[in-house]
Amino acid sequence: MNIYRIMIANAIVLIGLGVFGYFISGSPTALIAPGIGLILLILSFPVKNENKTAAHIAVAVTLIAAIMFFVTGIMRSNMIVIIMAIFTAMALFMYIMDFMKRKQEREKTSNP
Repeated sequence: MNIYRIMIANAIVLIGLGVFGYFISGSPTALIAPGIGLILLILSFPVKNENKTAAHIAVAVTLIAAIMFFVTGIMRSNMIVIIMAIFTAMALFMYIMDFMKRKQEREKTSNP
């Protein structure tokens, strides 16, 4: 599983839905999601090169974004934000599964 591809897909969804939400509502707060998507898109390049620090930063940003989107989406009953929250939570789940898989592989190679 290539975590950077998941990160890019999540970034594209956040940017696309955020810009769409901005054009529908005209609210500048709708541009928070594209900002987070842009950060994830930028972080995906070091993650592709196996940069662990960038991967951990991206996971932290994704976790904060998922929580923020769920709370905001439920409070406002906004389906666009809830869709972003679900997609971001799925990406977070895949990141964690990838980290667990890599840790198991490291443990296998270090303990013959």
